Amino acid sequence: MNRLKQKMLDLSLEHKLIAAFSCFIIVPLILIGGIVSWVYVDNNRTTMIDAAVENNKQIVKNIDTSLQPLLRLSMFPIQDSTVYQIMRKDYAKIEYPLLERGQDFDKVNGLIQSGIMLYSDLIDSVVIYHENSKSIIGRSNREYMNAAYFRDRFTEEPFVRKIREAYGLFVPIGIHKEELLSAKGVPVVSVGRAIMDPYTKEDLGFILFNISVDKLKTLWSDTAFSENTSFYLIDEADRIVHSMNAEEIGLPASEVLGSEFQYHKDGKVNTQIARDTYIISSGSSLANWKAVTVIPKKDLFSIVYLMVAVLIGVLILLLVLSILISARIATTIMKPLAVLNSKMKLVSQGQLNVSLDTKQRGEIGVINNTVDQMLKEIRELIERIYVEEEEKRKLEMNALQSQIRPHFIYNTLNVIKWMAKIQGAAGIEEALQAFSSVIKFTVKKEGNYVTIAEEVEFMENYTKILDFRYFNTFDVTYEVDPAVMKYRTLKFLLQPLVENAVFHGFEGIDYKGHLIIAIYEDQGALVMKVEDNGRGFPEDGQPKKEQNGPRDGFNSIGLNNIRNRISLHFGPEYGLWIQRREQGGTVAWIRLPIITEEAG
Repeated sequence: MNRLKQKMLDLSLEHKLIAAFSCFIIVPLILIGGIVSWVYVDNNRTTMIDAAVENNKQIVKNIDTSLQPLLRLSMFPIQDSTVYQIMRKDYAKIEYPLLERGQDFDKVNGLIQSGIMLYSDLIDSVVIYHENSKSIIGRSNREYMNAAYFRDRFTEEPFVRKIREAYGLFVPIGIHKEELLSAKGVPVVSVGRAIMDPYTKEDLGFILFNISVDKLKTLWSDTAFSENTSFYLIDEADRIVHSMNAEEIGLPASEVLGSEFQYHKDGKVNTQIARDTYIISSGSSLANWKAVTVIPKKDLFSIVYLMVAVLIGVLILLLVLSILISARIATTIMKPLAVLNSKMKLVSQGQLNVSLDTKQRGEIGVINNTVDQMLKEIRELIERIYVEEEEKRKLEMNALQSQIRPHFIYNTLNVIKWMAKIQGAAGIEEALQAFSSVIKFTVKKEGNYVTIAEEVEFMENYTKILDFRYFNTFDVTYEVDPAVMKYRTLKFLLQPLVENAVFHGFEGIDYKGHLIIAIYEDQGALVMKVEDNGRGFPEDGQPKKEQNGPRDGFNSIGLNNIRNRISLHFGPEYGLWIQRREQGGTVAWIRLPIITEEAG
């Protein structure tokens, strides 16, 4: 990468202009083409998927609507008194059973034609099985029945067992071959119901409706959302009921759609993005069948390929034009730039009195005027520097002298302390010792951070001074976890809280004040707490000014200053909180991050 960058930098201006013009043409066209292609594909994909979802929903709705009448018609053997009485007959106890069964067969067939076949165009054939006589007591097709199939296999078929094991429930049956009433074994789907005596729960037989797969096609239109879009109807056993490819009918869905095909068990719409296709499936709540639409991804990108071909042709044409235009522009710029380059080499060698042609027109003239003005300002700046250097040395000397003053105060306090000690004034000596420690901590300049140990030492000295001033009217308790003593924190965070507690919390109380300063680690953070038993102050941390005059305070760092400093250094998740205690007084706590390394 670095080598390529270096080669680009080493190119001549002419070549750079050609490259720049080429990029200005190629990059926008690629971006525009890419955005347009993406928008088109995304919009086309959304439109096609939405259309496929709605189409699937409509197909499933049509299936459920068409099966709903069959749900009612399957109760026909129970609801029709004639058929119901026939279903309950025991022909072994009848004197002429063959004659009786033949007459009943004719009756049931007539009732099937008038009571079932006329009410639904979807039904291809009907079979009513009589359990007691182990025979077909009625069927819609009287011309043909495969007697051998009925005798050997019919009642053992999985779909027949499924109907009988449902004990009177409506049972949709997926794709299978109809071999009882059809000599060709055409593929059908079926619905059936076991006929149970409503009083004795005796199994009287079952009714079976067969629906030709070809008739199912009338429930939807062959809508193709693209040239290669495929539609499938899948039964409850995940086998193909309908496909545009007849050879796929009856096959497991996993063989046709792949083993990764999924659908929602509750019948909700599922849009699955496979490697090369979009698969949209919707389920039927009545039959547990699925309508599946498969849209190849390549159909969505066909227009993109055309757009890319057009874009490449336009790019080549514009690239040739950009090379010719940039070469012409480079020729008009190179000559005056070469003159300017030679003059600038002289300037780089220290010859600041070089004169440039300021009468040149165009951008080169503007550059010459700018460089000439710059050289004049450089010459004036050099002269000004000599004067300012002397003034700078004077300012540095004043700064050194001003830094002596805090140390002078500190040294003077030490002299007074030793004089108080010699004269036996222990109280004065102790107060001066605390005050000098406070001054020393205050003028400390090594960054904004101190250790917890240093902050605690400062507070001990500060509270000691306050104790002298208020004549021992309050006690201070320190509850500092030794494990946090080496942690670091911002300077002057506790002092304003102690100041508020003493100046405002203990003012005017008729009992001895008690101040608790606690520092500990809690849930990965450093907590510093100041708690008092005083009269309290507003929770917003802004005590009111007394009418007699301004409040008395040691330094001017306020509570808002604490909040602002914490927010700027550590973020909004840390800060200062103040609230009243239920038993009287105020508690204020600061939450900070754990800092173990040296901070600036």
